[in-house]
Amino acid sequence: MNAHISTRYLVVFAALTLVLVEAHEQVHAVATRLLCGGWASRVFDNVLPYRGCSAARMALVDIAAPLFSYAVLWLGAIAMWRPPPRTQALGFTLAFASLPFGRLVPQVVTVFVGNATADEYSFVRRMAGDAMNRTGAGGLAIVIALAFTLPPLVAIWRRLPADRRSRVFSWFYLLPLVFVIVWMAGLNGALAHGVLTQDVLPGWPALIAAHAALVTAVAWFGRGWIAALVEGPPFSRATASEESR
Repeated sequence: MNAHISTRYLVVFAALTLVLVEAHEQVHAVATRLLCGGWASRVFDNVLPYRGCSAARMALVDIAAPLFSYAVLWLGAIAMWRPPPRTQALGFTLAFASLPFGRLVPQVVTVFVGNATADEYSFVRRMAGDAMNRTGAGGLAIVIALAFTLPPLVAIWRRLPADRRSRVFSWFYLLPLVFVIVWMAGLNGALAHGVLTQDVLPGWPALIAAHAALVTAVAWFGRGWIAALVEGPPFSRATASEESR
């Protein structure tokens, strides 16, 4: 495989990552509206719990968005094993833009930080109630995250060329989450200071809507740069010896 990870590709990758973060939160928001009867308040990376909604329904709200993100990861991993190079490039991009590391890290944090929470952890706690303490719920949430992320990540690992496998996988697995944390912290700070906080749609502040429109436009108009990731032959099929590494 000849892969060209250009600056243009990284810009589109970052934009698509932010699009998927917003889509993740929109799943939470729509699920809240459908299951709880109203639109919850939100920031860039969190939809707040809706008052008056039962624990069972809030559990479904909690797990709906992670299931979306897991589906994108699996779809990307499957696409990487399809023959067309452009499909492989799109699969690689979707898989890592879904932030698989971001599904695991928050669950680990909940075990050690008393006031921390995460989607999978909240789902477990709401379903188990008082039958499970924080450590147990956090441990089960970690198992859930690993069960949904490890198989597609292994498939992606095996599909990458052996000579660049560790470097490319590590960069795209770890760094996007760091980027999103820093980016969202800045934008949430702007919201906290009253920048474009009025809702353009129920539960959707203008700043979040404008940001969503911008990153969607970048991802859409730059989609050709995703296809350019793979030049020449497809992702080289790993040999048996490579797959064992």
